[in-house]
Amino acid sequence: MRRKMLAGHPSGVESMRRYAGRWCLDAGVRRLAAATALGLALMAVVGAPGALAAGPQHNHFRDIGTDVDPDFCGTGQQIDIAFNVVVNEWEAPHKGDFKSTASGTTTLTNPLTGDIAINHFAATNLVVNISGDPEGDHVEEVTVKGLPELWKLEHGRVLIRDAGYVVIRQTIEDDEIVDQEVLINKGPHPDLDSDFELFCETLVPALGIAP
Repeated sequence: MRRKMLAGHPSGVESMRRYAGRWCLDAGVRRLAAATALGLALMAVVGAPGALAAGPQHNHFRDIGTDVDPDFCGTGQQIDIAFNVVVNEWEAPHKGDFKSTASGTTTLTNPLTGDIAINHFAATNLVVNISGDPEGDHVEEVTVKGLPELWKLEHGRVLIRDAGYVVIRQTIEDDEIVDQEVLINKGPHPDLDSDFELFCETLVPALGIAP
């Protein structure tokens, strides 16, 4: 499965960037270059510093906060966002150029109806540079293992569950991902398989947003 970023034309690339792990939310949380359409969102994947060759460096932090999506899935409806994320990241790990683990929750609330959807995630991401200069234009492979997204209603019904093992090859030019290809997909990964259309198709009605 291959996706290309076209100027002025949104595609699955941006969604996959978050899915594969560059995240935490477009909500203003610290960006990691690792999981979902709004959850896990490639973690410190683009432009991993060449200085990392000095040896593994470990960072650990937690992000807790809130934000607002004023136009959720293009519906014009405001959705409130809350997040609680624990992250570990290793620069220049064994057998890779960057590794991260992330776990936590993302909660979406419709302030008009009170409808709530919660994403639980726990995944490991490993980045390996394939060719080129990691500080410039290059090709890399990103491996995602675990549970990138598990969306549920507040009282328990599962909406979307992506879990397993995915390997994504991506091309970075001028610090932007211009091409991505799924090399291995051992799921189930219904959201990934749908080119991330499933997220909005499922979450919009679940949050009580009228079509």
